[in-house]
Amino acid sequence: MRFPLTPLVVSLMLFAFSSAQAADPTRFASVIDDLPLMSEIVEVGDGVEFSTPAGRLAEVNAEGQVSRKDVLSFYGATLPQLGWARVGETEFVREDESLTLIFEQVASGVRVRFALAPLKK
Repeated sequence: MRFPLTPLVVSLMLFAFSSAQAADPTRFASVIDDLPLMSEIVEVGDGVEFSTPAGRLAEVNAEGQVSRKDVLSFYGATLPQLGWARVGETEFVREDESLTLIFEQVASGVRVRFALAPLKK
């Protein structure tokens, strides 16, 4: 005996799969929850985060097969939409915090360390 809804179930599963593939939800860094990760990089290792009287300190690493130029272009376009102002090639500020991108060549491409710290007064 055949289950009459099988074609419907298969169609729904294919639709759900294709919709999930089409949607590219923004991923955020684990310890800097308001820092989006570009689609070409993945977070590696454990990030660190501390709260101090002066503000939060956090670092997270991400890497992937992408160029430094592409990373800088992505964050140069994305971070200002989140309130960050670019103050140098690899540094951004927002309110009382600074975010610095530190690059390293690795076997898998490029590693970016995102370092968040209170602004120096």
